[in-house]
Amino acid sequence: MKIVIVGLGGVGGVVGGRLAAGLADERDHEVVFWCRGKTLDAVRAGGLHLLSGNDRTTLCSALATCDVGEVGAADCLIFATKSHQLEAAARDVAPLASENTIAIPLLNGVSAVSTLEKHLAKSDVLGGCIYVSAHVESPGTVRQVGSVQRVLFGKKGISEAENRTRYASVEQVLKKSGIQIALTERIDVEMWSKFIFLSPFAGVTTLLGCSIDEVLGGTKSFETVTRLIGEIEAVGRAKGVDLPENIADITVEKARAFAPGTRTSMQIDREKGRPTELESLIGYVCREGRALGVPVPAYDGLCDSLKNLPDMR
Repeated sequence: MKIVIVGLGGVGGVVGGRLAAGLADERDHEVVFWCRGKTLDAVRAGGLHLLSGNDRTTLCSALATCDVGEVGAADCLIFATKSHQLEAAARDVAPLASENTIAIPLLNGVSAVSTLEKHLAKSDVLGGCIYVSAHVESPGTVRQVGSVQRVLFGKKGISEAENRTRYASVEQVLKKSGIQIALTERIDVEMWSKFIFLSPFAGVTTLLGCSIDEVLGGTKSFETVTRLIGEIEAVGRAKGVDLPENIADITVEKARAFAPGTRTSMQIDREKGRPTELESLIGYVCREGRALGVPVPAYDGLCDSLKNLPDMR
């Protein structure tokens, strides 16, 4: 199986690096790092460096490239870009895809599947969701924070048995990474459950410039995030997602489990002057709320406030 990791940021670095290490001695499998610019130069020169605590591991792939001619046909495309990069990345790697190719997005938000279905119409596009805290320290060097590494994937609309029939072999290969991998027919619920946590906390931490625990500890900030959770839950239910009845409580408890001082990826991107995922994490909820007739006044206000922040992109 030829697996192409599209994007070597925090998520792609962890997944691609761990998978390359786990499959290094298996001749039947190949991991390709698809990246560009300084990252590609760094990985070609010295491999991908993965940092965790005081440990530093150098991980290599047989091929790091952005040239479709060097890759050939891909059996599995794992997308780990930022949401605003996904459309261009999908167009770039479309020549690698066929009707036999499986595509799995591991992005924030819930809109990646529809984007990939548009650009990889011949391929089998699944849903995907990842729990990991990692960021790029420098081109070709990724730091993982904490020990959680969990990936869920699967096809919405087919049974658990059919998911197993079609994708159990992919699951077994991905497990070689040492990451916790789970195949599920309820991937839409998993993706939305993560989204209901990430979107409100990304928005509020970015707006206020504070950590997740500080949001939870402030009276006004906690009230704000609670209103946002209620609105995004209503949008998800209006879209037919079978969310747990106590999803709001689950979301708050999920937030409480993070270490003190934890910041969100959107907050970090804004602080570093990088483009943020404002449209996919916040704007998406506003647009879907209007389309579905679900009032989202807290989200509308949050989106406007974020857009007015200095250097917010």
